[in-house]
Amino acid sequence: MVKRNKVFLSGVTTENIEPKHKNVCKDINSLLDISQWPEIVFFKDRLPGNSNDEEGDALGRSTVTEFNKMRNAVLTSALVDEGISEGGMYAAQSFAKRVLESGFKEARPLSIAVTGNSFTIGSNCGENMRQPSDECAWPSRLARRWTEVVTRSLGNATDTNTKIEWRMLQENAQGSNNVAHRLPSLIDEYHSENKTLDVIILNNGLSDNMEKPWLEAIVRVLLEQFPQILIISLIDGTPDNVGSLDEYQQNIQPERVRKTIMTQEHYNLTRVDFARMSQFLSYSEEERYASLRRQYPGSSLLWPQLGQMEFDNGTILTEEIAGPRPNGLEIYWARYKPQVAKTKSAYYPTNHPPWTTHQYVADTVLFTLIRVLRTGMGCADSINAHEVLTHPSLPEATAADKAEVDRCFVCLEPRERLDARTLESIVNGTGFDDLSVRESPVVVTCGDWSWVTDERKRSGWQSDQAGSLIRFRLKVNEEPTISLTYMASHASFGDFQVTFQPISKDNASMQPLMGCNDVAKFENQTLFPSKKLEGRRSKYSLWDTFVFPGKVDSNDHITNELMRKTLKMMQELSDIEYVDMYIKNVNYFGDRKRVKIQTITSC
Repeated sequence: MVKRNKVFLSGVTTENIEPKHKNVCKDINSLLDISQWPEIVFFKDRLPGNSNDEEGDALGRSTVTEFNKMRNAVLTSALVDEGISEGGMYAAQSFAKRVLESGFKEARPLSIAVTGNSFTIGSNCGENMRQPSDECAWPSRLARRWTEVVTRSLGNATDTNTKIEWRMLQENAQGSNNVAHRLPSLIDEYHSENKTLDVIILNNGLSDNMEKPWLEAIVRVLLEQFPQILIISLIDGTPDNVGSLDEYQQNIQPERVRKTIMTQEHYNLTRVDFARMSQFLSYSEEERYASLRRQYPGSSLLWPQLGQMEFDNGTILTEEIAGPRPNGLEIYWARYKPQVAKTKSAYYPTNHPPWTTHQYVADTVLFTLIRVLRTGMGCADSINAHEVLTHPSLPEATAADKAEVDRCFVCLEPRERLDARTLESIVNGTGFDDLSVRESPVVVTCGDWSWVTDERKRSGWQSDQAGSLIRFRLKVNEEPTISLTYMASHASFGDFQVTFQPISKDNASMQPLMGCNDVAKFENQTLFPSKKLEGRRSKYSLWDTFVFPGKVDSNDHITNELMRKTLKMMQELSDIEYVDMYIKNVNYFGDRKRVKIQTITSC
């Protein structure tokens, strides 16, 4: 057994650290007093050369002042304790070791990645209209807080200054299924440089389709590829996650929260649960929370719980408005304190809360990291952490049904990936069909398909015209699994059909393209099998992913038939090198006519 009074942490035995172990622990424990953290400074006052006041600055500064007055009463250590679970000891020890190592000269920086969606990129976040959304969002606030709170304290205590490489991987509408597509390149980047990813913070819950266990799929891959990684999984404090008073009193968790916690507990992840914290603020009979409700009657304090905006006099807006200041009047998150003016254009006030919520999230995540650091270093009196552990093996059993987890396929060695975020190329083959067109990876063969993007960088190949065809050429193996990521939305987006055409190596430049004359073939499933996918959802616009399994083990009969016939064609032909995927815009639903494709991967 390795005792900590002999070896500080495995691999960290430097003389200028070991004698200061007790001092480090003392400083770490002092950092857990949130009330002693620095107050928030209005963003313009943090930046040089911003002395001239503009419209909205006075209101922004007054909101910051009001927040600083409230913060210590709302975000207490007791409340944070209700929402966090530190996770496994091995991950904590690995994190502590890396924090110390990264402070030495020439050492590799501590690497922290963040994944998330429109909330995480800062939609609706701004202390005034000028503040960039990403600078306002909680990941940037977390990075600043680390410098303000941790570096300034521990840097002095250990003669080290932890260097951090922040990887901000959040994107609008990004769910765990999108993260699954990004993992292979991220893993390859770290492994090729003989580095490891130390921490990843997963904040994709708002965009996750909880009918499919994509979160568990990416957790398993992360633990396989980076056994020492600290995974922090966040649960947002939106009303759907918080639930009602009756559910709280009966200890009933909303289904999406229950499934997320099931995964977090199964793999002993570090959890930060803002839904539970919001429940205590809203419903707990403990005096510390009841007194806050008396002080701010009818108001939510951590995360907005009413999906509406209000005018300064408390009048609720009857319809949702995307932009700030309709008719020149300030609008605010309804029944939320402190009163925060809307400064950006975004819908869904509870999914896209004000900057104050982002600050609470940043502070809570930082508190969690400090707690994990304390535990990993053996500084917690209640923790028996004398032995340096070896990493636990990945559980063979899964939290969700194993067959469902397997269907959430993460392709670590793709044969081909066509991603609209990095590949803008698209060839118009509607008027001609020559060699260069046939060999292009993305070809419009009928209608109006084009590459598009928007201000939120939701790039994709898009069509608005029924009957439009696009062809994607994919390199494949003998039993390919093909995944397709597309936009699904409550507005504008409709359905589309997918079919496959195997192509031999010798015939790659000779195979004629399907065109407008072939559109009608999609209606004959016997002669021309295809799979229809729905781009409609009840609310929000989010990416969804569908997997066509080479093992023909989908839980969908039509998908199995399509793959079975595709594989049969591949067996009958010789020397198959490609599969052409054709997608047809169906437009069965009148105005629901848009289709957008983001990523296609063959494995």
